[in-house]
Amino acid sequence: MQKILNSRFSLAVVSIFFSIILFLTAAANNYSRVGTQISGATETYTHTLTDVPIDIKYDSDKYYVSGYSYEAQVYLTSTNRVKLDSEINSDTRSFKVVADLSKAEIGTGTVTAKLKVTNLPSGLTATVSPKTISITIGKKKTETFSVEGKVDASQLADGYELKSVSTNLSEVEVTSDEATIDQIDHVVASLPDDTVLDSDYSDKATLQAVSTDGTILPSVIKPAKAELKVEVKKITKTVPVSLKVVGDMSESLSNIDYKLSNQTVTISGSQEAVAAVNEVVAEVDITNVTKNTSKTVSLSADNVTIEPNVVTVQLTVKKK
Repeated sequence: MQKILNSRFSLAVVSIFFSIILFLTAAANNYSRVGTQISGATETYTHTLTDVPIDIKYDSDKYYVSGYSYEAQVYLTSTNRVKLDSEINSDTRSFKVVADLSKAEIGTGTVTAKLKVTNLPSGLTATVSPKTISITIGKKKTETFSVEGKVDASQLADGYELKSVSTNLSEVEVTSDEATIDQIDHVVASLPDDTVLDSDYSDKATLQAVSTDGTILPSVIKPAKAELKVEVKKITKTVPVSLKVVGDMSESLSNIDYKLSNQTVTISGSQEAVAAVNEVVAEVDITNVTKNTSKTVSLSADNVTIEPNVVTVQLTVKKK
């Protein structure tokens, strides 16, 4: 009986021992899992923004700035995804990229300004590229200049030439720095570069200040646009019609008199094609003509259009 009790006691002790071991093992594993979850909560998020506007700080009442890049690239980093997303969206963005010229030495022309990110929310870091930009700054000056319409020859369709160009404004106010104002000769209202005319044109055109050689100069123009009207016409020339008789005259006739319904016609085409044509030939065949008659003859010439493109030849015969 004593042996049985000792045996049961031993089994109980062993069972308790293994239970403690299993408990400690489970607790250790659970601690390890919790530690892993905490470590994963520190994930870092990044995003690169392009074309972020640059805010130039300067006295706009006294000075005019130009010649700088208008956008920068910003690299954002944060552990807070919500804050990062808010700054990525331009509608909810609070930070700005700033170039401060408030303490720049005016009169030096081009200055180098350092770019800074301001109003950045806590928990975010930002790196801006480029680090600096070059800006031309000078004393502001406003003058009045005349407005001219402009159409390049390459913007006229083949076979057309410019008839007239006009704008609804004769002059406008132009603001820039003093050095640039001194270079401006006039203001142009230019036909859009991608436009080719084969008919009259009328639309708003952006105004640009230019020098005597046509170089576009930085400026602010009021008003910024003008109504541009362009009239074009076909390239034409009046040329004589010459008669060419082919075939054999009937033996019953002694002569045939010829009279053209048109002595001249109008040709149109490219400048080169029109210049190359000095007359149009009307060819009439007199084979088998034995009495008074009229014939309609088609006209043609190389690379041009002819108006009218047919003439009537009146044939008056004289018998032997």
